[in-house]
Parts: sequence; structure tokens; C-alpha cells
Amino acid sequence: MKKVVIVGAGMGGLATALRLADQGFKVTICEKQPRPGGRSNLLEENGFRLDMGPTILVMKEAFEDTYRAIGEDLDERLDFVQLDPNYRVYYHDDTYIDLYSNMAKLTQEVEKIEAGSAENLFSFIGSSARKYALGMNFVDRNYDRLTDLANFKSLQQMVSTRSHQNLYQQVSRFFNGNDKLTKAFSFHSMFLGLSPFDALAMYSLITYADLALGMWFPKGGIYRIVEDMVSLAEDRGVVIHTNAPVAEIEIKDGRIGGVRLESGERIEADIVISNADLPYTYRNLINGNAPKEYSAQKLDRMSYACSGYILYLGLDQPYPHMRHQSLYFSEDYKANLEAIFNKKTLPEDPSFHLSVPTVTDPNLAPDGHSAIYVLAPMPNLSANIDWNLAAPIVRDQLLDQLEHIIDPNIREHIVWERDYRPTDWQTDINAALGTAFGSFSHDFMQSAYFRPHNKSKMIDGLYFVGQSTYPGIGMPMVHISAKLVSERILAEWP
Repeated sequence: MKKVVIVGAGMGGLATALRLADQGFKVTICEKQPRPGGRSNLLEENGFRLDMGPTILVMKEAFEDTYRAIGEDLDERLDFVQLDPNYRVYYHDDTYIDLYSNMAKLTQEVEKIEAGSAENLFSFIGSSARKYALGMNFVDRNYDRLTDLANFKSLQQMVSTRSHQNLYQQVSRFFNGNDKLTKAFSFHSMFLGLSPFDALAMYSLITYADLALGMWFPKGGIYRIVEDMVSLAEDRGVVIHTNAPVAEIEIKDGRIGGVRLESGERIEADIVISNADLPYTYRNLINGNAPKEYSAQKLDRMSYACSGYILYLGLDQPYPHMRHQSLYFSEDYKANLEAIFNKKTLPEDPSFHLSVPTVTDPNLAPDGHSAIYVLAPMPNLSANIDWNLAAPIVRDQLLDQLEHIIDPNIREHIVWERDYRPTDWQTDINAALGTAFGSFSHDFMQSAYFRPHNKSKMIDGLYFVGQSTYPGIGMPMVHISAKLVSERILAEWP
């Protein structure tokens, strides 16, 4: 029986463990934190239960596929609610638009913003659907050589779908330059840690996935998926060590030997799969004498995603008028993103993602209370920002906007509060530069074949899973990553 050690119990690590254990591998997971989950972790205090990272899921098929691979049915084990609308988008002038999956309702919403926009909307969705079909061809596959990506047919498809163009500019053309509609249908690249002003138009496929495939929330929150995956893994004999940070991936003569924990304990393995951030793996876990495909200098040259500041609030009021999740766009949206991605300074008027999960599941808070999650994208830790000084400033900025959106007296109703800063991402989960969504940004030269591969070419038995490798950032992509690395291992370790 081949022995596998997985470094990190994020969703990618758990999904890989399930697949390999089901195929007869002996799997051990070593997790630094007190709980499994990685970026998809849980904050549970004073009767409030809030997801610390992702708050909803799209591309539910990717999760279902993980469960089917081990003979389980996701919908039989967890209770999912489809959100519709997916989002309410608030603008600085106190107007808003609801983004429905229901096309008739969505049409009415865009018409409220600009009469005659319905035809433009359907043209945009059709274009995004073609990008989705093209993009999934690049997503659901392992790469071995450049021609797996770069060939005449792929180039022809990229050009014909205009996927190589700029996302924000292309969406703007679909909506005749209407700023509000352009923001509403281009922001999704932010969930890849990438500004829509810098992203490829290819990433409108995410907007299509949201609208066409639907957005889902499991009762109990996203962490219920993690809890269920842990239960399934333990049922299949997977050993999960928490509070067990790995100090070193042991390598001898170019082959994996196992891992050494910070406690000094050694765990032998034929295969090590790192679900930790790839930059952290190469910088901190592989000793200096081992061959490395990613040197410190190469990692320094790579492009990193943004970070985020999260404010978690418990309030002694229900807010039934709120949507489950919303977005707020600042007046000077471009300046906001310029500060985050280019100037590396605090934005003067932060845009943010707002989640009120108690609208859908009141059991996430005490009776008559609300749980609220506010995520504002921020510069990563390459910026010269002292977060002990910056955090109170950002908190007050967010609360000022929540007074407009939720309740003018919201500060009086806060009964519980926590925050999460860019420095916490780095400390808790070893995220490179405190990146919130994933380490490497999704520019063209860090996507598909050009993203770090899920197998080391220099160290026999070393593999990678999660957002640092392909297909990339986001929970559905991480589940697909687990499928791809498992397929590779099963082929190479029969």
C-alpha cells in the first residue's frame, strides 16, 4: 500500500485524500491550524457561526464530482439553497441592481439602469457562454507540454471569442459604456485576486457560471462541506493531524522520503502532496540542497494576487430587507483598484463584498440576531502598510457604508466583532504576501500550462494541489485540481 502525506487540509488536500484513499492509498494529512479547511475555515463564537473565507459556491458540479468519485451523493449529505438573486449591487449614489439567475428578472433589472439594455445583456451572456465552453477545455486537464495549450486550434478559438481582450473594456462595449452595468458584469475577476481593468476577457466565463449555473449556499455555511469531507475521509481511514505544522519535506537523492513536523516527529511517505501555497512550499519546506524548479528569485518575479480585510459582525437585529450577499462599488471604482493593485496604498473609499448569511440560515446566529461578513480587497503585503494602524481606519470606512446600506444605527447594534487582516492570512495559512484568494494572480503567463504544474519534475514523488497549481483560484478549481493530481498519481503509481 503506497503511503501518501498531504501537507495542508484545505479543500484541495481533503478532496485529494478522499480520491486516493478510495483507491487504496494510505493517506495522512498534516494541518498547521486547529481545524481543517485552509482558506475555507470557520469562526464560531458567542452563538455566531461565520465562514472565514468563501461564503457561497458556484460550479456546484465540481463539488458533486468529488463526491461521485467516492460513491457519495453531495445533495443527500448536505442541504443546499440556491440563491436568486446571486447579488445585490449597490452603487455610491444609493441605487442598486439585483443580479438574478432568472433571465426575465435580470432583464428587468438592467432595463431599470438603462432602457434598451436587454438585447445587450443577451449578447454579453452569449459571448460569455462561448468563453465558458472554451475555458473549460483548458481547465479540466493535466498539462505535460506547451502544445497542450498553444496550438493553432486554441489560438483560433481565443481570437474568435475575443478572449484575449481586456475584460473591463470588452464588457463596457457590450453595454455601450454604461458604467454601472459594466461594473456589475465585470467584477467577478476580483475573486481571482485580479482587477477587471487588468484581466483577460476570458474571465467573463465566471460571470456566466454565476448567472447560468447558479449560486449555492449549504445550510450551516461553506464550512459544512469541510466538516462533511473530514467525516468521509476519516470513514475511509485517512488520518488527519491538526496543530501539526510541517517543518520539512524530506528529500534524499532526488526522491521523497516523507515529512518532518515541527514537533520533531517524522512520517515516512512514498508520495508527498503539498496543499500549502507553492511559494511557501519551495521557500520553507524544501531544504536548500534539494533541486528546485522555483528558486527564490523566480518566485520573486511572479505576479501575486491581492489581499483582503474582513470584518465579521454579530448584531442584535434581524435585517430581512437584505439580500444574502451584496457588493458595494465606490464612486471612483478605478481609483479604488489602482490603489490596491498598482499604487499599493489603502483605497480611500473601499469597494467590498457583503454577506448576510442569516437571511438564508437564521441558525447561524442567536434568535433575533444577524451575522455579517464584509470583505474589502486590499493590497498584499508587498505594500508598506502597518495593519495595526490601518485596520481601525478600514473598519470605520466599512461601517460608514453599512450605515447607508443596512442600518443608520448599525454601530449601536454590534454585540460581537472580529476582523481578519492581510497579516493574518500570512500567519495562519502561510499565504504568500498575505494573499486572500490565492497566491498567484491569473494573468495569461500564470494560467493553464504556464501556471505551476501539479508534479515536480525534479523531485520524484512530490506533487501539488490547490490554487497555486492549475486550474487555479476558487473552490471549484481546487476540487478540479484534486481530480487532476489524483488522476496523475493513479497513472504513475499503479
